[in-house]
Amino acid sequence: MTQFRLEEQKTALGVLMVVLALSSLGFAVVGLLRGPELPFDLGSAHQIELEIVRPQIPDLDSLASLWQDSGYIVLRREQDYQVQTLSSDGTVAWVQGQEALVVVSERYDLKMSRLVLQLSEVFLEDGWSVQLEARNHGYSLGVWSEVPELGQRVLAYEWQIDFLNPKNYDYYYGGWISVLGEPFDPQSFLRRTPQAPVLSIIIDDWGYSNPAVEPMIAYPLPLTMAILPHLELSQVASERLNRAGHQVILHQPMEALDTSLDLGPGGITLGMDGAEVEARIRENLASLPVAVGLNNHMGSLVTADYETMTSILQAAGELGLFFVDSRTTTASVVRQVATELGVPYGVNNLFIDNESDVEKIKGQLRVGLDLAQRQGHAVVIGHVRPATADALWEMIPEFLESDVQLVPISRLLHSD
Repeated sequence: MTQFRLEEQKTALGVLMVVLALSSLGFAVVGLLRGPELPFDLGSAHQIELEIVRPQIPDLDSLASLWQDSGYIVLRREQDYQVQTLSSDGTVAWVQGQEALVVVSERYDLKMSRLVLQLSEVFLEDGWSVQLEARNHGYSLGVWSEVPELGQRVLAYEWQIDFLNPKNYDYYYGGWISVLGEPFDPQSFLRRTPQAPVLSIIIDDWGYSNPAVEPMIAYPLPLTMAILPHLELSQVASERLNRAGHQVILHQPMEALDTSLDLGPGGITLGMDGAEVEARIRENLASLPVAVGLNNHMGSLVTADYETMTSILQAAGELGLFFVDSRTTTASVVRQVATELGVPYGVNNLFIDNESDVEKIKGQLRVGLDLAQRQGHAVVIGHVRPATADALWEMIPEFLESDVQLVPISRLLHSD
Protein backbone atom coordinates (compact mmCIF):
# COMPACT_ATOMS: atom_id res chain seq x y z
CA MET A 1 0.00 0.00 0.00
CA THR A 2 1.14 3.56 -0.66
CA GLN A 3 1.08 4.49 3.03
CA PHE A 4 3.53 1.80 3.98
CA ARG A 5 5.89 2.69 1.18
CA LEU A 6 5.88 6.24 2.51
CA GLU A 7 6.58 5.01 6.03
CA GLU A 8 9.51 2.94 4.78
CA GLN A 9 10.89 6.03 3.05
CA LYS A 10 10.49 8.06 6.24
CA THR A 11 12.32 5.36 8.21
CA ALA A 12 15.20 5.33 5.73
CA LEU A 13 15.33 9.13 5.88
CA GLY A 14 15.42 8.97 9.67
CA VAL A 15 18.43 6.64 9.62
CA LEU A 16 20.14 8.85 7.06
CA MET A 17 19.61 11.91 9.24
CA VAL A 18 21.21 10.10 12.19
CA VAL A 19 24.23 9.24 10.05
CA LEU A 20 24.49 12.80 8.76
CA ALA A 21 24.21 14.17 12.28
CA LEU A 22 27.03 11.94 13.44
CA SER A 23 29.08 12.86 10.38
CA SER A 24 28.69 16.55 11.17
CA LEU A 25 30.47 15.88 14.46
CA GLY A 26 33.35 14.25 12.66
CA PHE A 27 32.03 10.68 12.94
CA ALA A 28 31.56 8.14 10.19
CA VAL A 29 29.22 5.20 10.89
CA VAL A 30 30.43 2.35 8.70
CA GLY A 31 29.71 -1.36 8.89
CA LEU A 32 26.98 -1.02 11.51
CA LEU A 33 25.97 -4.64 11.15
CA ARG A 34 29.51 -5.94 11.40
CA GLY A 35 30.05 -5.83 15.13
CA PRO A 36 29.42 -3.97 18.36
CA GLU A 37 32.71 -2.07 18.54
CA LEU A 38 33.66 0.11 15.58
CA PRO A 39 36.81 2.27 16.01
CA PHE A 40 37.30 5.13 13.56
CA ASP A 41 40.48 6.97 12.75
CA LEU A 42 39.58 10.27 11.11
CA GLY A 43 43.02 11.86 11.29
CA SER A 44 44.65 14.00 13.90
CA ALA A 45 42.09 16.77 13.62
CA HIS A 46 39.05 14.65 14.47
CA GLN A 47 40.02 11.36 16.05
CA ILE A 48 37.35 9.69 18.16
CA GLU A 49 36.13 6.18 18.80
CA LEU A 50 32.39 5.52 18.45
CA GLU A 51 31.18 2.30 20.02
CA ILE A 52 27.88 0.85 18.78
CA VAL A 53 26.28 -1.74 21.02
CA ARG A 54 23.32 -4.03 20.59
CA PRO A 55 21.24 -4.59 23.70
CA GLN A 56 19.99 -8.09 24.33
CA ILE A 57 16.43 -8.69 23.08
CA PRO A 58 14.01 -11.64 23.24
CA ASP A 59 14.19 -14.42 20.66
CA LEU A 60 12.14 -12.91 17.81
CA ASP A 61 12.06 -16.16 15.85
CA SER A 62 9.99 -17.77 18.58
CA LEU A 63 7.42 -14.97 18.21
CA ALA A 64 7.14 -15.11 14.42
CA SER A 65 4.09 -17.35 14.36
CA LEU A 66 2.57 -16.17 17.64
CA TRP A 67 -0.25 -14.15 16.11
CA GLN A 68 -1.27 -16.71 13.49
CA ASP A 69 -1.16 -19.51 16.07
CA SER A 70 -3.40 -17.44 18.34
CA GLY A 71 -6.10 -16.89 15.70
CA TYR A 72 -5.07 -13.53 14.24
CA ILE A 73 -4.28 -12.48 10.70
CA VAL A 74 -1.17 -10.31 10.38
CA LEU A 75 -2.22 -7.70 7.86
CA ARG A 76 1.00 -5.66 8.00
CA ARG A 77 4.40 -6.19 9.61
CA GLU A 78 7.31 -3.75 9.38
CA GLN A 79 10.64 -4.03 11.18
CA ASP A 80 13.16 -1.27 11.62
CA TYR A 81 16.39 -0.62 13.54
CA GLN A 82 17.52 2.83 14.56
CA VAL A 83 20.76 4.15 16.02
CA GLN A 84 20.29 5.95 19.33
CA THR A 85 22.92 7.92 21.26
CA LEU A 86 22.63 8.49 24.99
CA SER A 87 26.11 8.63 26.48
CA SER A 88 27.12 12.02 27.84
CA ASP A 89 30.22 12.27 25.65
CA GLY A 90 28.49 10.93 22.54
CA THR A 91 30.95 8.07 22.10
CA VAL A 92 28.49 5.21 22.62
CA ALA A 93 25.49 4.50 20.41
CA TRP A 94 23.05 1.63 20.57
CA VAL A 95 20.64 -0.04 18.21
CA GLN A 96 16.94 -0.01 19.02
CA GLY A 97 14.63 -2.48 17.31
CA GLN A 98 11.11 -1.47 16.35
CA GLU A 99 8.26 -3.47 14.87
CA ALA A 100 4.88 -2.24 13.65
CA LEU A 101 2.10 -4.81 13.44
CA VAL A 102 -1.47 -4.56 12.19
CA VAL A 103 -3.52 -7.61 13.11
CA VAL A 104 -7.15 -8.63 12.78
CA SER A 105 -8.95 -11.27 14.79
CA GLU A 106 -10.59 -14.16 12.96
CA ARG A 107 -13.02 -14.85 15.82
CA TYR A 108 -15.24 -12.69 17.99
CA ASP A 109 -14.18 -14.46 21.18
CA LEU A 110 -10.51 -13.49 20.76
CA LYS A 111 -9.38 -10.48 22.75
CA MET A 112 -6.14 -8.80 21.81
CA SER A 113 -5.67 -7.44 25.34
CA ARG A 114 -5.56 -11.00 26.63
CA LEU A 115 -2.85 -12.04 24.17
CA VAL A 116 -0.76 -8.92 24.78
CA LEU A 117 -0.92 -9.54 28.54
CA GLN A 118 0.08 -13.17 28.03
CA LEU A 119 3.04 -12.05 25.91
CA SER A 120 4.04 -9.57 28.62
CA GLU A 121 3.89 -12.34 31.22
CA VAL A 122 6.18 -14.52 29.08
CA PHE A 123 8.75 -11.71 28.88
CA LEU A 124 8.52 -11.07 32.63
CA GLU A 125 8.98 -14.75 33.42
CA ASP A 126 12.10 -14.75 31.23
CA GLY A 127 13.51 -11.89 33.26
CA TRP A 128 12.80 -8.97 30.93
CA SER A 129 11.58 -5.60 32.11
CA VAL A 130 8.39 -4.76 30.20
CA GLN A 131 6.72 -1.51 29.21
CA LEU A 132 3.05 -1.76 28.17
CA GLU A 133 0.91 1.19 27.07
CA ALA A 134 -2.49 1.52 25.41
CA ARG A 135 -2.72 3.13 21.97
CA ASN A 136 -5.77 4.47 20.12
CA HIS A 137 -6.30 1.17 18.32
CA GLY A 138 -3.99 -1.20 20.12
CA TYR A 139 -0.95 -1.42 22.36
CA SER A 140 2.71 -0.46 22.59
CA LEU A 141 4.82 -3.22 24.12
CA GLY A 142 8.52 -2.79 24.80
CA VAL A 143 11.30 -4.67 26.56
CA TRP A 144 14.12 -2.95 28.43
CA SER A 145 17.68 -4.25 28.51
CA GLU A 146 20.78 -3.42 30.52
CA VAL A 147 23.63 -1.87 28.54
CA PRO A 148 26.81 -1.87 30.66
CA GLU A 149 28.59 0.44 28.22
CA LEU A 150 25.94 3.07 28.90
CA GLY A 151 25.55 2.23 32.55
CA GLN A 152 21.79 2.13 32.25
CA ARG A 153 18.79 0.31 30.81
CA VAL A 154 17.39 1.18 27.39
CA LEU A 155 14.24 0.36 25.50
CA ALA A 156 15.81 -2.36 23.38
CA TYR A 157 12.84 -3.48 21.30
CA GLU A 158 9.34 -2.07 20.89
CA TRP A 159 6.21 -3.40 19.21
CA GLN A 160 3.53 -0.98 18.02
CA ILE A 161 0.50 -3.27 17.72
CA ASP A 162 -2.70 -2.00 16.10
CA PHE A 163 -5.83 -4.05 15.59
CA LEU A 164 -7.85 -3.50 12.43
CA ASN A 165 -11.25 -1.90 12.99
CA PRO A 166 -13.76 0.16 10.99
CA LYS A 167 -12.04 3.41 11.96
CA ASN A 168 -8.60 2.54 10.57
CA TYR A 169 -9.64 0.06 7.87
CA ASP A 170 -9.26 2.59 5.02
CA TYR A 171 -5.79 3.56 6.21
CA TYR A 172 -4.42 0.06 6.63
CA TYR A 173 -6.36 -1.86 3.99
CA GLY A 174 -7.91 0.68 1.62
CA GLY A 175 -4.67 2.39 0.65
CA TRP A 176 -5.63 5.81 2.01
CA ILE A 177 -2.84 8.17 3.05
CA SER A 178 -2.67 11.26 5.23
CA VAL A 179 -2.24 14.58 3.41
CA LEU A 180 -1.99 17.68 5.60
CA GLY A 181 -3.64 15.74 8.40
CA GLU A 182 -6.62 14.69 6.30
CA PRO A 183 -7.32 11.23 4.80
CA PHE A 184 -6.77 11.07 1.06
CA ASP A 185 -7.66 8.23 -1.31
CA PRO A 186 -5.15 8.17 -4.19
CA GLN A 187 -7.30 5.63 -6.03
CA SER A 188 -10.56 7.56 -5.71
CA PHE A 189 -10.85 7.94 -9.47
CA LEU A 190 -10.92 4.13 -9.79
CA ARG A 191 -13.28 3.31 -6.93
CA ARG A 192 -16.47 1.52 -8.00
CA THR A 193 -14.74 0.06 -11.06
CA PRO A 194 -13.42 -3.50 -11.58
CA GLN A 195 -9.94 -2.06 -11.03
CA ALA A 196 -10.87 -0.94 -7.48
CA PRO A 197 -14.12 -2.74 -6.57
CA VAL A 198 -16.13 -1.93 -3.46
CA LEU A 199 -18.83 -3.74 -1.49
CA SER A 200 -21.26 -2.33 1.05
CA ILE A 201 -22.86 -4.67 3.59
CA ILE A 202 -25.99 -3.34 5.32
CA ILE A 203 -27.28 -5.06 8.45
CA ASP A 204 -31.00 -4.44 9.08
CA ASP A 205 -33.36 -4.73 12.06
CA TRP A 206 -31.28 -3.28 14.89
CA GLY A 207 -33.12 -2.34 18.08
CA TYR A 208 -33.98 -5.69 19.62
CA SER A 209 -32.05 -7.75 22.17
CA ASN A 210 -30.25 -10.44 20.21
CA PRO A 211 -27.21 -12.76 20.66
CA ALA A 212 -25.78 -11.35 17.43
CA VAL A 213 -25.56 -7.78 18.77
CA GLU A 214 -22.15 -7.98 20.44
CA PRO A 215 -20.38 -9.89 17.62
CA MET A 216 -21.78 -7.42 15.09
CA ILE A 217 -20.69 -4.35 17.05
CA ALA A 218 -17.19 -5.84 17.44
CA TYR A 219 -16.88 -6.69 13.74
CA PRO A 220 -13.47 -5.36 12.61
CA LEU A 221 -14.46 -4.43 9.04
CA PRO A 222 -16.83 -1.54 8.20
CA LEU A 223 -20.56 -2.30 8.02
CA THR A 224 -23.65 -0.11 7.64
CA MET A 225 -26.21 -0.64 10.40
CA ALA A 226 -29.92 0.09 9.79
CA ILE A 227 -31.73 0.73 13.09
CA LEU A 228 -35.48 0.55 13.65
CA PRO A 229 -36.85 3.59 15.50
CA HIS A 230 -38.25 3.81 19.04
CA LEU A 231 -37.38 0.29 20.18
CA GLU A 232 -35.92 -0.39 23.60
CA LEU A 233 -32.33 -0.71 22.40
CA SER A 234 -32.44 1.51 19.30
CA GLN A 235 -30.65 4.57 20.66
CA VAL A 236 -28.10 2.63 22.71
CA ALA A 237 -27.29 0.44 19.71
CA SER A 238 -26.89 3.45 17.42
CA GLU A 239 -24.48 5.14 19.82
CA ARG A 240 -22.38 2.01 20.35
CA LEU A 241 -22.23 1.24 16.64
CA ASN A 242 -21.23 4.79 15.85
CA ARG A 243 -18.44 4.69 18.45
CA ALA A 244 -17.21 1.42 16.96
CA GLY A 245 -16.90 3.12 13.55
CA HIS A 246 -19.84 1.53 11.72
CA GLN A 247 -22.13 3.80 9.71
CA VAL A 248 -25.67 4.17 11.08
CA ILE A 249 -28.84 4.74 9.08
CA LEU A 250 -32.55 4.76 9.99
CA HIS A 251 -34.39 1.55 9.09
CA GLN A 252 -37.66 3.27 8.24
CA PRO A 253 -40.74 1.03 8.58
CA MET A 254 -43.01 1.23 5.51
CA GLU A 255 -46.24 -0.50 4.64
CA ALA A 256 -45.97 -3.80 2.77
CA LEU A 257 -48.28 -5.38 0.20
CA ASP A 258 -49.46 -7.57 3.04
CA THR A 259 -51.06 -4.75 5.00
CA SER A 260 -51.65 -7.03 8.00
CA LEU A 261 -47.93 -7.00 8.85
CA ASP A 262 -47.09 -4.97 11.94
CA LEU A 263 -44.83 -2.04 11.09
CA GLY A 264 -43.88 -1.28 14.66
CA PRO A 265 -43.46 2.32 15.86
CA GLY A 266 -42.72 5.13 13.44
CA GLY A 267 -44.15 3.49 10.32
CA ILE A 268 -45.19 5.20 7.07
CA THR A 269 -48.31 3.96 5.30
CA LEU A 270 -49.81 4.57 1.91
CA GLY A 271 -51.91 7.72 1.74
CA MET A 272 -50.04 9.81 4.32
CA ASP A 273 -49.67 13.41 3.14
CA GLY A 274 -46.30 15.09 2.80
CA ALA A 275 -46.44 16.93 6.13
CA GLU A 276 -47.29 13.74 8.00
CA VAL A 277 -44.51 11.81 6.28
CA GLU A 278 -41.92 14.47 7.07
CA ALA A 279 -43.06 14.69 10.70
CA ARG A 280 -42.80 10.92 11.06
CA ILE A 281 -39.27 10.82 9.62
CA ARG A 282 -38.14 13.74 11.77
CA GLU A 283 -39.56 12.07 14.88
CA ASN A 284 -37.78 8.83 14.07
CA LEU A 285 -34.47 10.57 13.41
CA ALA A 286 -34.71 12.50 16.66
CA SER A 287 -34.18 9.22 18.49
CA LEU A 288 -31.24 8.30 16.23
CA PRO A 289 -29.20 11.50 15.89
CA VAL A 290 -26.16 9.74 14.41
CA ALA A 291 -28.11 8.40 11.41
CA VAL A 292 -26.90 9.78 8.06
CA GLY A 293 -29.50 8.19 5.77
CA LEU A 294 -32.38 5.75 5.71
CA ASN A 295 -33.57 2.58 4.03
CA ASN A 296 -36.95 0.88 3.97
CA HIS A 297 -38.05 -1.82 6.39
CA MET A 298 -40.56 -3.93 4.43
CA GLY A 299 -42.22 -1.26 2.21
CA SER A 300 -43.19 -3.29 -0.85
CA LEU A 301 -46.40 -1.24 -1.06
CA VAL A 302 -44.97 2.19 -0.29
CA THR A 303 -41.80 2.00 -2.42
CA ALA A 304 -43.98 1.22 -5.45
CA ASP A 305 -46.19 4.29 -4.90
CA TYR A 306 -44.99 7.42 -6.68
CA GLU A 307 -46.80 9.96 -4.51
CA THR A 308 -45.77 8.54 -1.14
CA MET A 309 -42.17 8.02 -2.23
CA THR A 310 -42.10 11.62 -3.46
CA SER A 311 -43.04 12.77 0.04
CA ILE A 312 -40.43 10.52 1.63
CA LEU A 313 -37.61 11.53 -0.67
CA GLN A 314 -38.48 15.22 -0.47
CA ALA A 315 -38.20 14.97 3.30
CA ALA A 316 -34.91 13.09 3.00
CA GLY A 317 -33.51 15.73 0.67
CA GLU A 318 -34.54 18.59 2.96
CA LEU A 319 -32.87 16.83 5.90
CA GLY A 320 -29.65 16.21 3.94
CA LEU A 321 -30.12 12.42 3.98
CA PHE A 322 -29.75 9.71 1.36
CA PHE A 323 -32.16 6.85 0.77
CA VAL A 324 -31.33 3.20 0.12
CA ASP A 325 -33.90 1.10 -1.68
CA SER A 326 -33.92 -2.32 -0.03
CA ARG A 327 -35.68 -3.63 -3.17
CA THR A 328 -38.47 -5.52 -1.45
CA THR A 329 -40.40 -5.21 -4.72
CA THR A 330 -39.42 -5.13 -8.37
CA ALA A 331 -42.07 -2.43 -8.87
CA SER A 332 -40.05 0.11 -6.87
CA VAL A 333 -40.12 3.73 -8.09
CA VAL A 334 -37.30 4.88 -5.80
CA ARG A 335 -34.74 5.36 -8.55
CA GLN A 336 -37.16 7.32 -10.72
CA VAL A 337 -38.31 9.66 -7.95
CA ALA A 338 -34.84 10.12 -6.43
CA THR A 339 -33.44 11.04 -9.84
CA GLU A 340 -36.21 13.56 -10.44
CA LEU A 341 -35.67 15.18 -7.03
CA GLY A 342 -31.88 15.00 -7.08
CA VAL A 343 -31.73 12.97 -3.84
CA PRO A 344 -28.72 10.61 -3.50
CA TYR A 345 -29.84 6.99 -3.41
CA GLY A 346 -28.51 3.45 -3.24
CA VAL A 347 -29.98 0.15 -4.35
CA ASN A 348 -29.72 -3.28 -2.73
CA ASN A 349 -28.44 -6.01 -5.05
CA LEU A 350 -28.90 -9.05 -2.86
CA PHE A 351 -30.31 -10.30 0.45
CA ILE A 352 -27.72 -12.60 2.01
CA ASP A 353 -29.67 -14.35 4.79
CA ASN A 354 -33.10 -15.33 3.58
CA GLU A 355 -32.02 -18.68 5.02
CA SER A 356 -30.35 -18.61 8.46
CA ASP A 357 -27.64 -21.07 7.52
CA VAL A 358 -24.01 -20.01 7.95
CA GLU A 359 -22.67 -21.76 4.84
CA LYS A 360 -25.49 -20.46 2.65
CA ILE A 361 -24.96 -16.93 3.94
CA LYS A 362 -21.25 -17.22 3.17
CA GLY A 363 -22.21 -18.36 -0.31
CA GLN A 364 -24.35 -15.24 -0.76
CA LEU A 365 -21.50 -13.04 0.48
CA ARG A 366 -19.25 -14.64 -2.13
CA VAL A 367 -21.88 -13.81 -4.75
CA GLY A 368 -21.72 -10.20 -3.53
CA LEU A 369 -17.93 -10.21 -3.81
CA ASP A 370 -18.12 -11.63 -7.32
CA LEU A 371 -20.69 -9.03 -8.36
CA ALA A 372 -18.51 -6.24 -6.98
CA GLN A 373 -15.50 -7.58 -8.88
CA ARG A 374 -17.42 -7.82 -12.14
CA GLN A 375 -19.23 -4.47 -12.10
CA GLY A 376 -17.00 -2.58 -9.66
CA HIS A 377 -19.53 -2.21 -6.86
CA ALA A 378 -22.30 -4.06 -5.05
CA VAL A 379 -24.68 -3.67 -2.10
CA VAL A 380 -25.94 -6.58 -0.02
CA ILE A 381 -28.30 -6.68 2.96
CA GLY A 382 -28.39 -9.03 5.93
CA HIS A 383 -29.97 -8.96 9.38
CA VAL A 384 -28.92 -9.01 13.04
CA ARG A 385 -28.95 -12.78 13.39
CA PRO A 386 -26.45 -15.20 14.95
CA ALA A 387 -25.94 -17.12 11.70
CA THR A 388 -25.26 -13.87 9.82
CA ALA A 389 -22.76 -12.74 12.46
CA ASP A 390 -20.99 -16.11 12.34
CA ALA A 391 -20.84 -16.01 8.56
CA LEU A 392 -19.38 -12.50 8.52
CA TRP A 393 -16.65 -13.44 11.01
CA GLU A 394 -15.77 -16.59 9.09
CA MET A 395 -15.54 -14.56 5.87
CA ILE A 396 -12.90 -12.16 7.20
CA PRO A 397 -9.94 -14.00 5.59
CA GLU A 398 -11.75 -14.05 2.23
CA PHE A 399 -12.65 -10.36 2.48
CA LEU A 400 -9.02 -9.46 3.20
CA GLU A 401 -7.61 -11.73 0.50
CA SER A 402 -9.93 -10.32 -2.16
CA ASP A 403 -9.28 -7.05 -3.93
CA VAL A 404 -12.72 -5.80 -2.89
CA GLN A 405 -12.80 -3.01 -0.33
CA LEU A 406 -15.69 -2.90 2.15
CA VAL A 407 -17.24 0.58 2.37
CA PRO A 408 -20.19 2.24 4.12
CA ILE A 409 -23.24 2.68 1.93
CA SER A 410 -22.70 6.43 1.74
CA ARG A 411 -19.84 5.71 -0.72
CA LEU A 412 -22.10 3.75 -3.06
CA LEU A 413 -24.78 6.32 -3.80
CA HIS A 414 -26.16 7.41 -7.14
CA SER A 415 -27.10 10.99 -7.91
CA ASP A 416 -28.22 10.67 -11.55
